[in-house]
Amino acid sequence: MLIKEIYEKLPQPLKTQHTWRYSEYSYFVKDESPTTQITLSSNLNLVEKEIFEPITINYPEKITVYNYMYHTDKFATEIVKNGVYNLSILFSGKYNLTRGQIKIAPNLEIDLVLNLYDNTNQTTTNNVIEILVQDNSKVRILFDHSFHNSYAHNFVYLRMMDNSDVRMVFSSFNPKYEKTHIRSLIDGLNSNFVVYILAKVDATQHVDYRTENIHLKSSSKSLSVYRSIADGRSRSIYTGMLRIEKDAKYCNAYQNSRNILLSDKAKVETIPELEILNQEVACTHGAVVSSIDEEAIYYFMSRGVSREEAVKLITEGFLLDKLEENLQNNLYPIIYKKVTGEEYHE
Repeated sequence: MLIKEIYEKLPQPLKTQHTWRYSEYSYFVKDESPTTQITLSSNLNLVEKEIFEPITINYPEKITVYNYMYHTDKFATEIVKNGVYNLSILFSGKYNLTRGQIKIAPNLEIDLVLNLYDNTNQTTTNNVIEILVQDNSKVRILFDHSFHNSYAHNFVYLRMMDNSDVRMVFSSFNPKYEKTHIRSLIDGLNSNFVVYILAKVDATQHVDYRTENIHLKSSSKSLSVYRSIADGRSRSIYTGMLRIEKDAKYCNAYQNSRNILLSDKAKVETIPELEILNQEVACTHGAVVSSIDEEAIYYFMSRGVSREEAVKLITEGFLLDKLEENLQNNLYPIIYKKVTGEEYHE
């Protein structure tokens, strides 16, 4: 079937569906032609071609099939050696469509920083990144999103093979309007997937994340953690789906959403979804939305710390909790500086 035929057969997403209930689809798919302008900076060897079977086509979403049809810039790379890698993408066109593929060879240990950011002009960005992690590889990825002037949509496809271990952290601090959808196909025995999402919004900013952890093979694990801080009249949304297929026995999956409201006009939505197709698994979820702990603030102020500094310390600790053990030495100092504005010292 042609890509165009797949796109035409897919229905327009409904506002009642959790995928698009809180974000406006029309913001990202325009009637106008793309005017993609991107600047790539990387220590990876990038090539303009597909390097593996497109996950987008195997598991189509209307917006990513649209991207696949009409993107004007694409990039791909295959990582075959251990190391620390980076890829920065500056989006500067009025309407950007991009698609990238990253293939990671077996038996590697990789740290990767993906920095996606806009320029000072208002832009619309529809970005698809597909990642394939092969057998026995350990991969840590930091997605640093800085979309301060954009309507930004990101779709991240991850496919994991046997005995792979993938740790991802997404940071979205003060985006104008961002929706990010992460679909993880845990297609390997004894594989482990961890994703942390850190979001801060203020004024009228909007951030909407959806994770889908789909366990296809037995004895795999997944953990999804969403942490957000909402101030002003902002909005923070998280939808997390755990799916365990019929033949994927002895899996362990956990999902957690924790949110702090700094304003009574800010809004937080958190929606768990579980699709469990066999009984020999352990799946749990939890969600908390609360204001900042006044007792903790009082504790700091009683020791000479100002209220403003106390709030800063509490919220920074809230965002950074458990990240060091997941990102380790190469990537943790980067996210530490992003959160605190200070250099990391052991």
